[in-house]
Amino acid sequence: MNTDAQRALLDDVDRVCDLVGTTLGPFGTNKLVVESGGRVTATSSGTMLLDRLELDDPATTLLERATGDFRERHGDGATTLTLLTGALLREADALFERGLHPTTVARGYREALAVAVDRLESRARPLSVVGPDAVARTALTGTRNPMTRRRVSEAIADAAATVSASDAPNGGRADLDVLARLGGVGDTDLVPGVVLETPLVSDAMPRRLPDAGVALLSSTVDVPKLGGATESADRDLSLDADTFEERAAIGEYERDEFRRILSSAVASGCRFVATKGGVNDRVKTRLADAGVAAVDRVEDGEMERLVRSTGGRVVPSLAEVTPETMGAADVRVERLAGREFVYVEGDGAPQFSLVCRAPDPRSVAAFEESAESAVAATFRALEDGRVVPGGGATEVDLERAIRTAARGTAGREQLAMEGFAKALVTVPKRLAESAGLDGWSGVIRLRVAHDEGRSSAGVDALAGEIRDVLEGEVIAEPLGLKRDAVASATDLATQLLRVDERVPANDLSDEDSTAAAR
Repeated sequence: MNTDAQRALLDDVDRVCDLVGTTLGPFGTNKLVVESGGRVTATSSGTMLLDRLELDDPATTLLERATGDFRERHGDGATTLTLLTGALLREADALFERGLHPTTVARGYREALAVAVDRLESRARPLSVVGPDAVARTALTGTRNPMTRRRVSEAIADAAATVSASDAPNGGRADLDVLARLGGVGDTDLVPGVVLETPLVSDAMPRRLPDAGVALLSSTVDVPKLGGATESADRDLSLDADTFEERAAIGEYERDEFRRILSSAVASGCRFVATKGGVNDRVKTRLADAGVAAVDRVEDGEMERLVRSTGGRVVPSLAEVTPETMGAADVRVERLAGREFVYVEGDGAPQFSLVCRAPDPRSVAAFEESAESAVAATFRALEDGRVVPGGGATEVDLERAIRTAARGTAGREQLAMEGFAKALVTVPKRLAESAGLDGWSGVIRLRVAHDEGRSSAGVDALAGEIRDVLEGEVIAEPLGLKRDAVASATDLATQLLRVDERVPANDLSDEDSTAAAR
């Protein structure tokens, strides 16, 4: 095994993990990222930091991809995953120095993970003990204002509970969208329905449409081209217009055809059009004159939410709009932070939009990502129905359980299990450091508290103290999210620690082949 190459790979990953890990918690440190093009980004978000880093090492690229996939799938916990991965790799490097083989370390890590999962299941509490708002508040690290955290977390919990309790199929965190914009500090509105950041295509269009028929389209709204793709499929037209009069006649026919299509849609009740394509300038006035409001360039995610909210179906063009394909909603236009937004409140599956305000662009981005994490954590807690103490309390409890199990394990895997346990306390150590406490002193105090039977003792970073996190201002995390973060970190670490060579795929010489075979 090429230990020098292995150590170099692990060192690169360890530096990235350590950098990202310092952003953990409500007082995670800020990073000033200076990109090669001169762009400067200040962020305390681990996910955004990974996105901004220009990584080309294959091991760090694998780490970035894994954490990105975790964030996309779970919506929260990516920073914890990165921090634990780095800690596990550091412990593995120390075990290699003591003569353990990567296979032995991986086997010990797997045994420790099994103990951790069993312990998590046994120590989980019902969500009803703490409430979903406590889970949202724990994940909402983008603001330190207690009133704002309470108001936003309660709004998220109420909306998530409504969506989860509905009979609509496939309801989940996609039904609660988060928009953060410049404005007054702490101003937050939970809006029933879908909020579109795209303004109406014409100022002449109506701005309030109660109980409007909603047409959802996938193509550009324009006059149909005679003999073109918008014509009926059973027509076979061949045009040969050579004179000005003939061209003018064709143009008048196309305009008349659009007027007929629009009149038919309006007669069916259509008052609002949302399309993935554009709205041609020459038809905007006709739509406005007919009392129809329209937005264009609607993204796929927004269109899916409109489908669920209004109960409509996406059709190719205005010609296919019928009462059966249309949805229904109350539509209004409101101004927010100097821009106009379209609010669509439908009669279908429950949809909510959380509109938050922050004083500057950096705070806006941080608050929006934090609120999205809180939404994901809340829905996961409602799905699991169980939570575990936050603030590093769970990691300290898992450490004790794994160390106890390791003492009863024969073979060198015992050393790997102890290394796994030591890696877990990196989480409370980082939280304690960010709260202004001494990291290892904080860990020792937590260990003493847990030895005394206070198994919910953790770090309250906002208060800068160690206390029972299930009392007072509760700090709790979803059971499933914590379990998946520990399991994913273990999988990623064991995959990386078995890498012993960097092999160029496009230049595999005989020497490289021999080294790879060894």
